Amino acid sequence: MRMQYFQYKGIDIRFNLYGSHENPALLLFHGYLESLEIWEDFIPLLLDDYYVIAMDLPGHGKSGVFSSVHRMDDLAESAYFLISSLGIKKVHLAGHSMGGYVALAFREDFYYSSMSCVLFHSTCYSDTPEKKENRKREIELVKNGKKDIIINTNIPRAFADDNLEKFRSKVERAKKIAGDSDNQGIIALLNGMKERPDRSILLKDDNIPVLVIAGKKDNYIPFEVAEGLIEHGTNIELAVLENSGHMGFIEEREKAAMILKAFLNKHNNQ
Repeated sequence: MRMQYFQYKGIDIRFNLYGSHENPALLLFHGYLESLEIWEDFIPLLLDDYYVIAMDLPGHGKSGVFSSVHRMDDLAESAYFLISSLGIKKVHLAGHSMGGYVALAFREDFYYSSMSCVLFHSTCYSDTPEKKENRKREIELVKNGKKDIIINTNIPRAFADDNLEKFRSKVERAKKIAGDSDNQGIIALLNGMKERPDRSILLKDDNIPVLVIAGKKDNYIPFEVAEGLIEHGTNIELAVLENSGHMGFIEEREKAAMILKAFLNKHNNQ
């Protein structure tokens, strides 16, 4: 499949389009240490109903690095440039982990282009002091040429503990994707996540529906935290993947796709 590129802030950004442009548009945002390739087994389950747009967020995959800090708002703006260039007026947004932070930034900054927002193992909160310190440690590891330590720790932890053997090949694939990320890009995204604001107030706006997809065995986001997100507004749904960690679109691929499509189908006319 031929990948495509567009320019943003002087860098090349890789993207791809899947399915018929006559269907409603769904914009996918991958997470930290990922690229659009992380969705490769999930996207085919969506194509009967949606025109899927996936991109390498600046700093990861085959996309370039434009700054030492990649703010979530900058990443959202790059995505808006893309859909505008494609002539798309409105999109559904779905973001995995860090991609959820980007989806919320897009929803805030480009409100009238958003039909719905899906937080795939993600939250609306800013980093805790502890999390900020962890990001600083990861930055130092990357600067010292030790990003393999991050990859070999973070990627297995993203899967449910009792899924590691079953998804061994997927874990290794995710490690490979992470390893291909540019060092400066990793640092820029860590800085951007560290500085992102709390966006919980956005969930009080009932005009753009939100779906929270949570893994019951998520090692990164405690289930009670994900479950608590629905308390921020009245137009928020929670879907639980009982046998998933932080990678439900891999660990429970078919169930996750069914949940996602059912939600999007209800909100195609927002």
